[in-house]
Amino acid sequence: MTTTTRNSTASTATLTERPTFQPIPTRIRDIRTATPPLVVEPTNDATAEETRERLAALDDKLARIHGIAAEAYLSKGQYEQALPHLEAAAAFLTTDIPAHLQLAFVRYVTGDDTGALRTYESVLGKDPRNGEAWFSLGMVLFGCDKHAEAESCFRHASEITPQDAQVWNNLGVCLWKMNRLTEASECFKRSIGIDPTDTDAKFNLAQLSA
Repeated sequence: MTTTTRNSTASTATLTERPTFQPIPTRIRDIRTATPPLVVEPTNDATAEETRERLAALDDKLARIHGIAAEAYLSKGQYEQALPHLEAAAAFLTTDIPAHLQLAFVRYVTGDDTGALRTYESVLGKDPRNGEAWFSLGMVLFGCDKHAEAESCFRHASEITPQDAQVWNNLGVCLWKMNRLTEASECFKRSIGIDPTDTDAKFNLAQLSA
């Protein structure tokens, strides 16, 4: 076995007279120690409030711009292109329930079930009595084959909007999937009682009876 040795021709004086360098800071704490802190002038209450108002106005303008762009794409059925604009608008309109419902729906139709579920649940966290959110959340869960969870959502919706025929029809379908046929039949009948023209409920009831 052989080993490689360094060149030893340099004199001892040369080795001991190497220049010294300041260490390069490699951690945040080193940089903070070496750099003087930034000095921020305090603002008075009036200036702070004016700044907040300007930022709020800017947020509103940006939300409107993204909303207009989203509507333009949605009017042509271009959901994928509308989605980033809806997401941007919703980010500025944190308390706007319709904006978030629209975002959730577009996430759903573009195949983002997880995003849709998260958005509907966020809406219900702000507005637990929102029947549309419960209904739509039930639709997404049903599409994920989570029938028991979907049933719970449709029941919430039926309590909030008891005269909505589609809620009862969908609840019936959910119960049918879980082989609770008598309950499903009652739901279809109730849907037809609310809306005699409900072709979905009529078809479902006929199929169940057959």
